[in-house]
Amino acid sequence: MSFADQALHAGVWTLSLPPLGLSRAVGRGLGRLAMALDQRHRRIVLDNLSVSFPEKDQAWVQDTGRKVFEHIAQVAVEIPRLVRLSPEKILAHARCHGLDNVRRALAKGNGLILLTGHFGNWEWGNIAGSMCLGFGALIVARPIDWLPADRLVNGWRTKSCDSEVVPKSRSARALLRGIKQNRMLGLLMDQNVDWYDGEWVDFFGRPACTNKGLALLARSTGAPVIPYHNWRAEDGKFDVYFGEEVPLVKTSDKTMDIWQNTQNYTKVLEDIIRQKPEQWFWLHQRWKTKPSQFWPRERR
Repeated sequence: MSFADQALHAGVWTLSLPPLGLSRAVGRGLGRLAMALDQRHRRIVLDNLSVSFPEKDQAWVQDTGRKVFEHIAQVAVEIPRLVRLSPEKILAHARCHGLDNVRRALAKGNGLILLTGHFGNWEWGNIAGSMCLGFGALIVARPIDWLPADRLVNGWRTKSCDSEVVPKSRSARALLRGIKQNRMLGLLMDQNVDWYDGEWVDFFGRPACTNKGLALLARSTGAPVIPYHNWRAEDGKFDVYFGEEVPLVKTSDKTMDIWQNTQNYTKVLEDIIRQKPEQWFWLHQRWKTKPSQFWPRERR
């Protein structure tokens, strides 16, 4: 372990020492401060909420925007505990729901794809969910540019059961191998992609360029897809949910199938977000890609 790894680990460990309730209270305060000072992200959050919930008034938008900043700051102060706490203690702060949905899907012997996004504290939920099930998942993630940080994050992502992080840039073969081994795969599908990598589907009433990889994988392998998310509850624990299987659309028209399944999966995510909009990552420019874009080579 390099000096940078040791220093980073020690710093994060130290941040995990205050009581969880105190850390969360500080996080909420920092979130309100960030909303006041970070004009760029405040504009992104409020604009996203205003357009996504046109039936809500500005008072609701402002209040929910504040809660979004408070939530993200709480996630930031909760995460250091994932380095220090054992998986069992992480699970003690969570409740799991719908485990039978996972077992029924895996009983088919064709793997399982978790349809998920940045809900609640997604890092905490990943560990707690694996502990509830007794086995982990192949988690697709983009590597962090700074290697010490990447090693630290992957350390807590793989500390429970047999979870494994798969770099996004070379995930295809690993995911196909995981399905053949009847493993569980975790794919985030709530982020913007360039138009040549995605499908244009409706998301909160607007066209959103959405990764079609999950639909391609599900259609080609027949692996069942179930939604997965978690919320921070009022008592401070995390409720982790494994939903019912999303039906796969498979006809003779592959192109239309990929679009339809991508739309169906996106609608599932939208329905989840509507439950607790303050606990989704509205800071992300989800609708950044526009219908008229250059090919990559044309930018040069």
